[in-house]
Amino acid sequence: MFRVKAYPTNYIQEPGILRETGEWVKKFGNHPLIIAGPTAWSKAGPQIEQSMNEAGLNYQLEMFKGHCSDEELNRLFSKANASIDIVVGVGGGQCLDTAKAIAQRLSVSVVTVSTLASTCAASSPLSIIYTPEHVFVRVEDFNRCPVLALVDPDIIRDAPVRYLTAGIGDTIVKWYEAIPLNTGKFQNAKTRAGLKMAELARDILIENSEQAIQECEKGETGESLRLVIDAVILIAGFVAGVGRHTCASSGAHSIHYGMTIIPDMKKAYHGELVAFGLLGQFKLEGKPDEEIIEMMKFYQRIHLPISLFDLGMAELREDDLRKGATKACAPEELIHRLPFPILEENVYESILDAHHLGESVKKGSMVI
Repeated sequence: MFRVKAYPTNYIQEPGILRETGEWVKKFGNHPLIIAGPTAWSKAGPQIEQSMNEAGLNYQLEMFKGHCSDEELNRLFSKANASIDIVVGVGGGQCLDTAKAIAQRLSVSVVTVSTLASTCAASSPLSIIYTPEHVFVRVEDFNRCPVLALVDPDIIRDAPVRYLTAGIGDTIVKWYEAIPLNTGKFQNAKTRAGLKMAELARDILIENSEQAIQECEKGETGESLRLVIDAVILIAGFVAGVGRHTCASSGAHSIHYGMTIIPDMKKAYHGELVAFGLLGQFKLEGKPDEEIIEMMKFYQRIHLPISLFDLGMAELREDDLRKGATKACAPEELIHRLPFPILEENVYESILDAHHLGESVKKGSMVI
């Protein structure tokens, strides 16, 4: 017997859908708490406010500040009116993670409105909690997915393209993280479903990412962009829900969590850190350089990082990197799902090896 938490109850990706936000939210509650990022609200707020008023909803608006941290959760929870019966998150990954965590604490449902396609936060049944300084703390699992995810591809198109690229990085790793967890093992129905969806997301991204980025740069909402948005937000969220413990995160995400402790990495996005983390995982698995370089070439075409310098490190500092490796190897970390013993020294060396290989590729001294 197993439990499955997959997909929001409703997912709508459609230009102009935010004009119907109030009508949709009213199906699930009458007194929404809206948690919105300032930039997101400046883009989506006018449409959402008008739709809420037209639907006759008495909503409370609170601005998201900083990171999805315990401090921010406590602040927002304390502000929630007693009448709140639904939470609506408007913004990017950390804002939506915050909205989901607040909804869990209030024991109400959550609606997500994505203004970025940088993670699968809009549809996944979990939140990543950081310190106010953006150091990883823990993952909180929830008993259900959002009841509704609204996505206006035009708003995502108009956001800085780096967010979309980060979302591609966060999503494409899921297949590669899941495969070593399941090779040679019995796979039940939910594991098979998760693996197939992770593979589908990978294929969509490999085939469409470059075109999707070009569409963003031209101000076009084309087929490739819409496919990539679905892969990042919807399909990746399915993998996180249905395959949470059997075909989701492992080495790449743990290396990312470790690198959040390094001061130079503070400006790197989640998906960028995870994408580089996959290169470190590949080294840890002993994959041939030819295979790693092939992935690096794909990264280069869509401007994902292939070295620590790309992530913001001005110089290699052994102490910082060893601290990151130690955090990545904490006993509770997902990296221990990999089917071989995990040692801090090996993780440290794998991160460095991936970095040096990436620098060689950038200099043109490594070809395939």
